[in-house]
Amino acid sequence: MIENRRTNRITDYLPITVTAIDHAGGATISGPFSGRIIDISEHGACLLMTQIIRDNFHIFYTTRENISGVLQLSMNIPPDDIFFSIIAKPIWMDIFQQDQIRAFKLGVKFTTNPRKEQMVRLQKVIKVQQKQRAHWWSSHTAV
Repeated sequence: MIENRRTNRITDYLPITVTAIDHAGGATISGPFSGRIIDISEHGACLLMTQIIRDNFHIFYTTRENISGVLQLSMNIPPDDIFFSIIAKPIWMDIFQQDQIRAFKLGVKFTTNPRKEQMVRLQKVIKVQQKQRAHWWSSHTAV
């Protein structure tokens, strides 16, 4: 397998809510959906989602078909519950299955420049307790 990522991703296990919004007007299209970030970099993340369809809206396909549709990822990062909201576009989707657990992995690309203050701060805040969250995820999956 050839690695095409611009930057390394770090393993994590952050709870998030994902809302599909219209980027032009900011109106909510669908959601929120709950999920987890299981790895993240300056440019994107891999999300673990148990639900990807709500009321005929598919969080991957419908957002990709709508040019102004984006995903708003909202999270409170422990231990201080610092709130972040970031905009992303879905890039790929795959099935995640382990034993009796079935979910979906969704790859997203952040639309924000990784050098902007918000992204630099996000990367700094995520590093607090990241190893503990990563260890939990790694110890519970065969991936």
